[in-house]
Amino acid sequence: MRMSSRWMKPLLAGVAMLGLGAGSAEAAGMTKLSVVLGYIPDVEMYGPEYALHQGYYKAEGLNVTLIPAGQGVDQVQMVAAGIATVGIDNPEAILAGEGQGEHFKVFAGQFQTQPIAMTCRKDSGVTTPADLKGKTVGVKVNALPYFKLFLAKNNVPYDAVKQTSIGPNDVSLLIAGRIACEITTFAFNEPLLVQQAGVPTTVLPLGKYGLNAQADSFFVKSSYFDKPANQATLMKFLSATAKGWVSFYKDPKAAANWIIDQHLVDGLDRTQQIFQAEQQVNYMKSPLTAEKGILWLDPSIWQETAANLKAAGVTSTVIPVAPILTTSILEKANMPKF
Repeated sequence: MRMSSRWMKPLLAGVAMLGLGAGSAEAAGMTKLSVVLGYIPDVEMYGPEYALHQGYYKAEGLNVTLIPAGQGVDQVQMVAAGIATVGIDNPEAILAGEGQGEHFKVFAGQFQTQPIAMTCRKDSGVTTPADLKGKTVGVKVNALPYFKLFLAKNNVPYDAVKQTSIGPNDVSLLIAGRIACEITTFAFNEPLLVQQAGVPTTVLPLGKYGLNAQADSFFVKSSYFDKPANQATLMKFLSATAKGWVSFYKDPKAAANWIIDQHLVDGLDRTQQIFQAEQQVNYMKSPLTAEKGILWLDPSIWQETAANLKAAGVTSTVIPVAPILTTSILEKANMPKF
């Protein structure tokens, strides 16, 4: 279950080391590839996990190691340092790394709509940003810059909305009715917690209101990508990963049950994972994925993200996205369409 507070760093470090040791006894001749995931091995990371366990990577001649992420794991730093070859991370982190002098190549993007959201009580009457006027919003720690940007992009005066600071995992004020909405939330997590407390919710995905981003994008160092042999390796990796995602698109509930039954990580809740899978699949689809294929990159979304990072003060300039993005691997991998 994704929350603002994730696994503790020492535990993750131990799990990561276990992951790095996996597959070391594979037969010679396999191409080794280390991949640091975008999160822990739950339904968010179903595609790579399923591909690994079903032997799809091995069938492509790849010896893939999956390194789980979470609190204390910095995918950008790991790829930049050569600890992992492939990283899966959010565009904000990748672009921030570029702004600090790193050079990456992004070759796939999992989400077509940003899964970060504002969650509101249904009885608050908030169904659009304009409805926030006169309401009280709980703003999580470090979310204030994005809350201000969210309001500005939707023409809602900042002083027209009341606010109170809340903790990173706090839904109690929303459940109690002391606030109308809270930001930021994960579209597949906090809404369920509130609903389970008997409070119907309305979810406003930030990606539909001017703050879109292709969360969980796949990237490597530019120096790695520049070698043709490595591009061939990435094509095989992406083709096998896409094959892993197919069963998720066809039956999200079965995919969630598979994750739970594999016991890949302790503490996952079956109800939450099913809820997440059934919601997540819609955030991973778009007219572009129906036309081109899953995991397709949308330059317009990346341009929007880069502009938002500058507006929020995360980067000092708008990072050019054209040199960073490539669809060449997607085009060669024959991606399934959903």
